[in-house]
Amino acid sequence: MNTPATEEKAGKPILVGVAFLLPLLFVGVVFLSSYIPSARLSTDYDFLYSTCSEGTSPYYYNCGNYLNNLYEVQNQTLIELPISADLDSDGDDIADVDENYRTRLFFHDTETNTSREITLEEAQQYNLRELITSPDGVAVEWEYSRSRGYFIFYSTSSNAGYYLTKGDARKRLDLISDTERYYYRDDLHFLGWVIEP
Repeated sequence: MNTPATEEKAGKPILVGVAFLLPLLFVGVVFLSSYIPSARLSTDYDFLYSTCSEGTSPYYYNCGNYLNNLYEVQNQTLIELPISADLDSDGDDIADVDENYRTRLFFHDTETNTSREITLEEAQQYNLRELITSPDGVAVEWEYSRSRGYFIFYSTSSNAGYYLTKGDARKRLDLISDTERYYYRDDLHFLGWVIEP
């Protein structure tokens, strides 16, 4: 025969189980709501970018200004501009022509998230849209963020790098600079989205 005391004892394990599962369910919903939009983020357009390194200064992460002065998109074509002999883009009292920067050009396939090095002549064969946002509304952006902890989970890692973004969705780009060495934000210069002629 069930008494109120035995019914109360039988209900306690269920209540404890629900109390334990609710926070886990909450963490799962938060994780999925942030992961699903990023997993579905894609664009129909590939892009070109350039990098520079190996200047005379040990702080050759200042070469972003050099890349801005070296490459320009004119009439949907990449142009390499002459560098003035007295131009000092990074303000270190060494002319850019004497910095010995090594510049490289890359084609990034957004479907496979892979990059391959190309020559200037190859880069000039593509029609480029130099806006940071693709025709289908996806942008390439630099981001630095610390991981957030949820509930009982805590993380102190940080992520710095380039991402495809659209609204709140973001997808990390695996660019050449990410695997070779730690690149600073200005070591990489977005050149343009590859578009049909």
